[in-house]
Amino acid sequence: MSPPQHGGRTAAAAEQYTAASTAYAALPRPYTAALCAEAAGMSALACGDEDTAVKELDACAERFDALNATWDTARVRAALRTSSSCGRPRAVGRPSYGSRLSPREEEVARLAASGLTNRDIAHTLHLSVRTVEQHVANAMRKLDVTSRAALTRVTPTRLSPEDP
Repeated sequence: MSPPQHGGRTAAAAEQYTAASTAYAALPRPYTAALCAEAAGMSALACGDEDTAVKELDACAERFDALNATWDTARVRAALRTSSSCGRPRAVGRPSYGSRLSPREEEVARLAASGLTNRDIAHTLHLSVRTVEQHVANAMRKLDVTSRAALTRVTPTRLSPEDP
């Protein structure tokens, strides 16, 4: 559902939609009540009242879900996700660890430091040898070492639980 157009009076429209939703909820019209709640949430979003909009749209999605109105639930949840003004940006892709080792890189680095070959590490962790090679290379780059022997010397001190 696109944001309702109310000639610049979206705050008043949001209040009216909320009142209509409450009135329909008192009647045996739960679907219509949910539609009005959605319009109230979208109107609140359009006029910049993010807190009210998120609360209304979350409650609306739960109403649609209780009614098994899957398309409507999906539409409301998509509006919450895609709205940049809701303050909840969607995380895309893998998390970035920056210059820190990822948990998998740390695990592979510890195994490499213990003397296992890439093939042995791959077999132990059920990974491909190429994936292990990538993790070892990333760990060496992030720890600023140039050989596996140096990785062996630096790994116990740099990978301690106290590291950020």
